[in-house]
Amino acid sequence: MRHSFIVVTSGAQGSVRQLRKTANSLLESSIVPNHWIISESTLDHERVTRTRKMRTSSIVIARSDVVVIEHAVVVFLRAGDEIAPQALATIDQKLTEQPGLDFIYGDSSHGRPSRFEEVTNVRRPGWSPERLRSHNYVGDLVAVRARVAASAGGATLLSKLHSHDRSLRLSEHSKNANRIAEVLCLSTQDRVEPTASLQAVREHCDRTGINAECSIDAHVPVVRVNRHVSRKPKISVIVPTRGTVQEIRGKNIVMAAHAIRSLRNTCTYKNLEIIAVLDKETSQESRTEIVDACGNSIKVVEYDQEFNFAEKVNLGVVNSDGDYLLLLNDDTEFISPDTIETLMGLLEDPEVAMAGPMLLYEDGLIQSAGHILNPIPYDLYRHRSPQHVGAQNMLRVQREVSGVIAACVLIKRSAFLEVGGLCTLFPSNYNDVDFGLKLRDAGYRIVWTPHAQMYHFESKTRSPKLRPFEVASIGKRWRDKLDDDPYFNPHLERYISVWKQNVLGQRSLVEALGPTAPIASK
Repeated sequence: MRHSFIVVTSGAQGSVRQLRKTANSLLESSIVPNHWIISESTLDHERVTRTRKMRTSSIVIARSDVVVIEHAVVVFLRAGDEIAPQALATIDQKLTEQPGLDFIYGDSSHGRPSRFEEVTNVRRPGWSPERLRSHNYVGDLVAVRARVAASAGGATLLSKLHSHDRSLRLSEHSKNANRIAEVLCLSTQDRVEPTASLQAVREHCDRTGINAECSIDAHVPVVRVNRHVSRKPKISVIVPTRGTVQEIRGKNIVMAAHAIRSLRNTCTYKNLEIIAVLDKETSQESRTEIVDACGNSIKVVEYDQEFNFAEKVNLGVVNSDGDYLLLLNDDTEFISPDTIETLMGLLEDPEVAMAGPMLLYEDGLIQSAGHILNPIPYDLYRHRSPQHVGAQNMLRVQREVSGVIAACVLIKRSAFLEVGGLCTLFPSNYNDVDFGLKLRDAGYRIVWTPHAQMYHFESKTRSPKLRPFEVASIGKRWRDKLDDDPYFNPHLERYISVWKQNVLGQRSLVEALGPTAPIASK
């Protein structure tokens, strides 16, 4: 059975010209909506609804909520925006195929800022509730089943709210939200970047019981939700190492000892036990320095097998008893004093099993802003400046990802044990990619945050080369998942580590790389 559609638009900020533009798109839709509610409309606006085309159409015009019929879908559409011709048909098909789906958003197209530039297509990732708290990444057009709109306050009330406020309220009453990776809406250039409302997020946190301090970025429209940690349980810090000595900033240091000192001297979280998993060839000098760096909180675990990072981590976990696990590579250094509190706050959400920070190279450039499976596993925005905000401001928001580098991650012990820990079939590479996919397969979410940062002197203590058998193993085990990352968009360019427009041109290069795009692209 085909769904009935109720399009809802606020007339408060819309001119006659804008409403006429929206009206024409409704008339040209492949499925003409049953009702069009124009809240806060004026006599001036009625010039649009009284046109011959509108009067002779099947669309019923209303100024407030209508009696909702069975199988009705409410679509919120901003005045001046145009619904894509096939949008309602696409939404209808999606809801028919997935009866449990009750919240839909999609991609949007935004007109040229000048005659010499291309149209901007905003390609959105899959459902990311943590990211939605930071900004309205789902865009202005959202479609929900009528019962969801009614539960959230009614279509008329919702139409008058800030788009971020509306999306948050609808998400609270939705049980299954998803994206349609097609252009559903044609909008203006000023709506390319997601909007954000600090007040809306504060009210959302109050309604949903999130104990957090909310603040908005002074330069980028994103909200930070900094959760208060309800308790401070013991965290077991797992440091697999062979006591390697490397040069960092002109000095030869025992990497593990440096990482542990950084943890103890920089971080404000103190309820820690440190499990150092040492190879049998670790020199006595390195052992002594590692133990001295830990003080009285260390437990040394001996490892006498051929190098296998995954096995060493698992062995460390077996010898620990904290409710939370901090996996820490020996080639790391903490930057943010509240790194652990920030990660712990994210794990307050019962659906989140793992959280990771932004990792930087020794020169300060980004090593990883979370994994993206494209379909090769990449670290997002590798080698880009941390000052770059990223496409859709994604480098400024906490968001769900398919995985994070295990150089520094906080994990719930229960989730780690549930999925069997790290897979020892990946001794050097992809064990963290595999682990993230196992967590997601078990129904958990993984969150990356830019609000905690640390250095990762990658491959200072091991060979950076990929092993062919590990590449083959990750592909064989997760082929379908690698090719369908829910936090990617199928219309974007493949085999890259940046979120880029699918339309080639200067705009997409600037969006991907920032103002330092290569000269060849100018």
